[in-house]
Amino acid sequence: MKSTPTMPTRVCLIAVLTALCLGTNYALIWLPNVKVMDFIVFLAGLNFGILVGAATGSLIWVVYGWINPYGVLSLPTWLLITFGQTMYGVVGGLLGRTTSWPLRRFSNNFKIELALLGFVLTFLYDLVSNIGFAVTYEIPLIYVLATGWLVPPWFGIIHEVSNAILFSLATCPSIKAINGLLGGEEHVYEK
Repeated sequence: MKSTPTMPTRVCLIAVLTALCLGTNYALIWLPNVKVMDFIVFLAGLNFGILVGAATGSLIWVVYGWINPYGVLSLPTWLLITFGQTMYGVVGGLLGRTTSWPLRRFSNNFKIELALLGFVLTFLYDLVSNIGFAVTYEIPLIYVLATGWLVPPWFGIIHEVSNAILFSLATCPSIKAINGLLGGEEHVYEK
């Protein structure tokens, strides 16, 4: 039986998922641009709706934007990155609202679609953050884009490919695990 999560339940989900994202970010700081948090935010939206996904994405950067091993971000860059992170939760929430995805979720085509979705979302996220950096520091956009994607160690490409792999291989097992923990085969919560 589906039910709508109460506000306290949503707040708890957001807090726990935000802590999980921050923990994975700090733990993987040694591995440049491989981020599990993007996937967790997407999964939050997919399983618990747009509000939980978007709020988780925003709250991560409220903390990580100011307590960051690489230093504090400028306000314009921070705002754009926060917007980019919420995009994962919103898109996950929109996908979770469709009625066809649970039926297709174990097909190879769906895994390919998830890989493409992860790649495109991450490309957009990287584009937005690079634009924010260029505008903030008055650097020509072409230089920022080139160093973000083309110059070793190919930060953008690593980020996009690692997310494509993660979205493709981890979404279905994660959904199954979450639904098992919540006591059902399909979504427990309505979006």
